[in-house]
Formats: sequence, C-alpha cells, structure tokens
Amino acid sequence: MQEILQLTREHLEASIKKEFPDFELIDKRNSLFMKLLSKVLFFNKKFMSSYITVIGSKVYVPSLPWKSDNPYGACEVLSHEWVHMKDGKRLGIWFKLLYLFPQILAPLALIGFLNPWFFLFALCLLPFPALWRAKFELRGYTISMAVRYWILKKEPNYDFFVKQFTGPNYYFMYPFKDDVKARLEEEFQRIRADRLEPHEKHIKDVLLRKI
Repeated sequence: MQEILQLTREHLEASIKKEFPDFELIDKRNSLFMKLLSKVLFFNKKFMSSYITVIGSKVYVPSLPWKSDNPYGACEVLSHEWVHMKDGKRLGIWFKLLYLFPQILAPLALIGFLNPWFFLFALCLLPFPALWRAKFELRGYTISMAVRYWILKKEPNYDFFVKQFTGPNYYFMYPFKDDVKARLEEEFQRIRADRLEPHEKHIKDVLLRKI
C-alpha cells in the first residue's frame, strides 16, 4: 500500500508541476519571510511546525524532506493546496485580497492622521468573520475529505475540520460550529454521490491515475 501511495504522490506532484511549472516545496525554516509571517500570525502557534502555506505556486512546508514516510498525508495536503493554487490562478490578485479580507483593511488605520475616520480600520485587526476565507477553505477542505474517501474509503473527522474554521489557526474565520458542520456534511454527501466540480474531478482522476 505504501509503495502505491508513494507512486500516487509522485504522480500528483508531477501533475501539479505540469499545471504550475514554478511549483516547488520549500522548507519554512529556510525562509525569512515565513519566519516574519509567523510573528504576524502569532495566534497560530503551529504555523511553523505543522501548517502548510501556499503563496502562488510555492508550497512552504515545516521541513524537508516532508512526509517521506506518509505519502497519503502528502497527497491529502497537496490536493488541498492545489485547490488554492487553482483558485489563485482563476481569480488572480482578487484571491489574495478576498482571502485576507477584512483583516487586510487594518493597515489603512496608519493613514488616520489624514482623516480620523481611518482609525476605524484598526478594528479590522479583530477576528471578525472572514467569509471569503471560509469559502476558499471550504473548497480546500472539501478536497481533503474527498481524498480521504477516494483513497482510504473513510468518512471525515468533522470535529477536526470544524476546529479549523472556528478556532485560532485561521483567525476564527467562521465561528459558527453548527453551520460549519452542516456545510461540511453537505459537501461530503456531494462528493460521495460523485457530483464533482471540474477541479475536483481533475484531482480525483490524477489521484486514481486515470490521467
């Protein structure tokens, strides 16, 4: 099984590389930008040690080699990040702006000396719901659930996914537990019924090595 999963991982990485020629895995420990970003994202205590960060077609991982003994885990995470890469390609700069909204407005408070009303933007530093971030992460975590179902034939651990939306790791992007779980369950039922969106079918075909 491990050998098959390793081949699947290699095929997945090659397929991502085909769509995104600049795709590569980068060790977070060697990135000054990631180290600085970890200070900004102080609320995510595991940002450097456990979380994967994608910027453009670069995927920053806690260390290299990454998940060499867990090819399934690599497939699940890379499929999730591939969705973000596809969304970034489709939406361009709007993906980044919408993903970071409303917290991205906070720097406008720095020009409050021009107009005191701009100081109100400082409120955007608070963990207000980030509806677009939640929307994009729902697309990503839907693929995470799908990969688990397609490869392992297992149902999702909903509690884990709910915590991603409601907890500090994504700055409390959608703190409505019941609604999050209902949306996740709805998406999983759609996956199980094989009612797939084009990007999901593409990733499924790659993982099952139909293409």
